[in-house]
Amino acid sequence: MSATDPQISTARIISEPGEEFSLAKRYWQGCPTICAAPGGTLYGAWYTGDILEPGLGNYNLLVKSTDGGITWSQTPLLVIASNPEKQKVAIDVQLWLDPLKRMWLFWVERDCTLSKYHPNHLALFAIRCDAPDADELQWTEPVYIAPGFLRCQPTVLRNGKWLLPAYDWSCNFYCWSESADQGKSWQRRTGAEKAATDFDEGMFFETADGREIHLYARATGGFIADSVSSDGGITWSPGHSSGIAAPNSRFFVRRLNSGALLLIYNDHPNTRTNLSAKLSFDEGKSWSKALVLDDSSGISYPDAVQLDDDSIVAVYDRGRGDAREILCARFTEKEILEGNGKLLLSFDGPTFLRNIVSKAPVPEKESYLKARSQWQLWVKDLLAVWDKH
Repeated sequence: MSATDPQISTARIISEPGEEFSLAKRYWQGCPTICAAPGGTLYGAWYTGDILEPGLGNYNLLVKSTDGGITWSQTPLLVIASNPEKQKVAIDVQLWLDPLKRMWLFWVERDCTLSKYHPNHLALFAIRCDAPDADELQWTEPVYIAPGFLRCQPTVLRNGKWLLPAYDWSCNFYCWSESADQGKSWQRRTGAEKAATDFDEGMFFETADGREIHLYARATGGFIADSVSSDGGITWSPGHSSGIAAPNSRFFVRRLNSGALLLIYNDHPNTRTNLSAKLSFDEGKSWSKALVLDDSSGISYPDAVQLDDDSIVAVYDRGRGDAREILCARFTEKEILEGNGKLLLSFDGPTFLRNIVSKAPVPEKESYLKARSQWQLWVKDLLAVWDKH
């Protein structure tokens, strides 16, 4: 394969990040993800950079917390950076602990020389750490996983298959990749026609009895879309409204240890506000009242993990280009049920809301305006490429 082959990563994987990746030089921050190692260490990662989203100066970074999400390392443990010389942007990182207790770090590489709808425009890669509780993390070599854009955690079915929701801009159908050998190989799958939006950002859940698989997906129109398979993922119903009112934004859904489904999303039909957690005890047919995690404006992209004590830690962003905050919340199922649609600021136990993981400073005006001008020219060129399809 040549150096331009879409199955070869051109990202810069940096194990000892220098000053160029310091907090002071981040002009924006967003799209966080979280993972819990078996021994309790929490890892967080997100997408940032020295020019605005997206851009050739952008990169993904990894940090950790050893106290349950209260404090976080401020110097990155690892950086996966874009490759400007190859016109490749490293975007949107995703962490995941698989059933074998191995931590995966996925990222997307966008080839900016190709149209948005070219099948090789987006490629998904991963590295893996088999001992995520170690003092020094050791990573495998980067491997190509699939075409498409991953922004949500994989799902493990009762039959052992892994569903990885890497969606595709090159067709009008929901797409994902599937592994039957614990991530050694992946097969591309195509489902039903999309409800509406290029940004599917879907997540799967299987009903407790194994009879249905649901694909919840981001959609326009003020709702979360739903596509259902009753034959193990062979055929799917067309994308339709799940009945959950939501803006066009990423959400999070996952089954908890108790058996309940957890949904974290912007509880508003058209605005990224009111980030809320709800529970379903009937496979998504109905949802509890909400625990409001944050009622600010400009909050989005939740990701979450359940810890051994059954508490839940969620991360999200606020004001990517102005507040520049990555935040986290820690809460329990009991607190969701007691939330009654409100923001609860007083909890019993080690739980909290609106805890700052990282907050980038306001950049110096002259350098910011210069970077913004460069970014605007780059985006103009990028859009011209995208139009050639």
